Amino acid sequence: MRRREGDRRQGERAAEARGLTWAPRFIFLVAAVALAPGAARADGGTRGPALVTEVTCDPLPGPGKVQCLVRVRPLGGTLRWSDAIVVSAPSFAPPLRTRVAVGDAKRSDGEGADFSLALAATGDGVGELKVLARATVCDDGGCRPVQAEGAARVVVGTP
Repeated sequence: MRRREGDRRQGERAAEARGLTWAPRFIFLVAAVALAPGAARADGGTRGPALVTEVTCDPLPGPGKVQCLVRVRPLGGTLRWSDAIVVSAPSFAPPLRTRVAVGDAKRSDGEGADFSLALAATGDGVGELKVLARATVCDDGGCRPVQAEGAARVVVGTP
């Protein structure tokens, strides 16, 4: 055990002789992690691909099927896979399906995807549909999972 301790001390002395104490090495490590691709920036943004989600719902004059469109668009990359999950819906218009996947998309390519989502309106009302879109977006640095929320106003009957 004494020999290993002596070797460690000898290595520390050699590092100190070259001016490499723990502080500069620690600062270098922190800087390397902060500047790594995909790391968070000080302004709250992120490096690499991101996702934009837009949701629209057609108003209905009375109870029936509310047609909604979820548009998913990548920022800074190419869309490889995506789906959309209903986070919340008005009580008077529950979703017919709570998840739509890339196989259900009206359109899906590298520039984005469009999903149809239907709500079954059982009565009049005004509320909000919230959707979480998830995707895999690829750029020159590789692929990464991204997500974004979108919301739409749901109107059935006279507001």
